[in-house]
Amino acid sequence: MKPKIAILASNLFPVPPAATAAAELIVSQITEGLVDLGFPVTLYAAGDAKTQARLVSVTPRASALEPKIGMANHKAYELLLAAKAYADANAWGAKILLSHMSMISANFARFGKFPTLALLHSPPTYTDARVMLANKNFQKYISISNAQRKLVPGVNYVATIYHGVDTQKLKFHPQPGSYLAFLGRIRDYKGVLEAIQVAQAVKMPLKIAGPIGDPVYFAKKVKPRLGGLVKYVGEIKHSQKNEFLGHALATLFPIGWAEPFGLVLPESLACGTPVIAFPRGSVKEILRNGKTGFLVYGVKAMAKKVKKIRHINRQICRQEAEKRFSLNRMVNDYAKILTKFAK
Repeated sequence: MKPKIAILASNLFPVPPAATAAAELIVSQITEGLVDLGFPVTLYAAGDAKTQARLVSVTPRASALEPKIGMANHKAYELLLAAKAYADANAWGAKILLSHMSMISANFARFGKFPTLALLHSPPTYTDARVMLANKNFQKYISISNAQRKLVPGVNYVATIYHGVDTQKLKFHPQPGSYLAFLGRIRDYKGVLEAIQVAQAVKMPLKIAGPIGDPVYFAKKVKPRLGGLVKYVGEIKHSQKNEFLGHALATLFPIGWAEPFGLVLPESLACGTPVIAFPRGSVKEILRNGKTGFLVYGVKAMAKKVKKIRHINRQICRQEAEKRFSLNRMVNDYAKILTKFAK
């Protein structure tokens, strides 16, 4: 008998998401993958979640879509959902709970008749670190990169599991395209301005896709530089990433912060498109310098590598995605660790 698994998600966004929201995409992929492997799974998420699992909710749809809740009040509903999840999972007979709301579940884990493993989607803040350390005897953690662990030493990490991407939907594009791609939220620390500067330096078209996370930054730094070689195509759906990334010559990733796992990196590799990136956060764990792209410091160095990107074998990029970043690998890793710690 495979153990009953409870999965606690955020109530804020739909599962799976229509567009960006990488955390909700991973929630959905893990949940559906475990169900496909034959595990009994209950998902605690908003009522509009699309899942094969048993679904338990506290709102009919995601808080972000409810005018009376929204971003201002969603935390209250996440507390409600967490409280309901632990009570229901106890009654249902769950043997383990996988939390995607690590800071909230840290305060509830002691009330479960089962262990709680928490997946860290974001870099822990100072307050997060205090919560994690205060509850380290009640909740264990799964990091999504080794770089992420450096932010809070002394926490009970039990595994590092890299995110997976759907290599069935992200098709291999053997021929390099004629433009550079940037995919990500439009904010200063994501490196949009730097990507534009690279494109202008090498006189190549740049296509930018992603939601506007900082309207002021977009208005002052990005919008005045649009036109000519630089085009902003807006936020794209997950189903559009295959064409957007696959038809590019290279993906630019001039990240300005220690991102714990840049999902766009393996997504690009799955399409066969190499990546030129700044080596911050988990980038050095994901990319192989000279094999699946280039690791560089600064705009000038990135521009120089654009001219050499055709030397990167797109077939090797695809093989790397299939070997190290497939959904099957990710789901099987979670199945093993959850089974190991199930009570």
